Amino acid sequence: MKDFTVSVRKLTDEGLMREACESTFIGTSHVSLETIYKSEHSPVRTQLFWITLKNIPLFISTHLIRHHVGSVPFQLTCRDDRKGGNPGLIAKIADIRTRLSNLIDDWSKGGSFIGPHAEEAESISEELNWLADNSDRYTPVNLSVLVNAQSLIDMAKLRLCSGTAHHETVEVFKAIKQKISEVDPALASMMVRKCVYRNGLCGEQRCCGFNHSSAFIVELQDYVSHFTEKQRGNLILPTE
Repeated sequence: MKDFTVSVRKLTDEGLMREACESTFIGTSHVSLETIYKSEHSPVRTQLFWITLKNIPLFISTHLIRHHVGSVPFQLTCRDDRKGGNPGLIAKIADIRTRLSNLIDDWSKGGSFIGPHAEEAESISEELNWLADNSDRYTPVNLSVLVNAQSLIDMAKLRLCSGTAHHETVEVFKAIKQKISEVDPALASMMVRKCVYRNGLCGEQRCCGFNHSSAFIVELQDYVSHFTEKQRGNLILPTE
């Protein structure tokens, strides 16, 4: 995967979240962002982010825009009648076909593989390498999303999964999480893979086994550390 960039801008703040809370009862809200992220109550959706990804493979962009609830995508077009990605791709392929045909025709008439022929073959090879990096699923695109905090929490459950998410998609989403941590660390701490979120349970048909690894224990302990003893159920008296 080529180099890609991620930028995150937070558009709303804790004040708006509390205003949303205060719309549901008489009084003043003192709830924190971390508390609302842990509970995932509706005011979590007041926290909006503008995320921009540049030069990511088309298939990764496709993975991310599947999360349509709470997320509005804006992806670079690949149309040939707009100023989009890979302009003239079909023409490049047609040109290579013509050049290869000319070489083969010349060789069939007794031409030798030296001088201009060798240079042309090398040039065609470079063009084919370019096509390999800029066509099909690896076509580089830019993607921006207007997304709320709840959607990011839900995305993380699937796009950080080492068992079913593509390893390059995981790499991109980890970069998103890192950028989120710079503008909203409380939210980043709640963006975990599904087995961590479910305390070890896997929702897939086949478990990859990560939930039995030492790395899982570390991630789970970090996630659980953000919850109080009461939230963990440790202060509840046993009942008969």
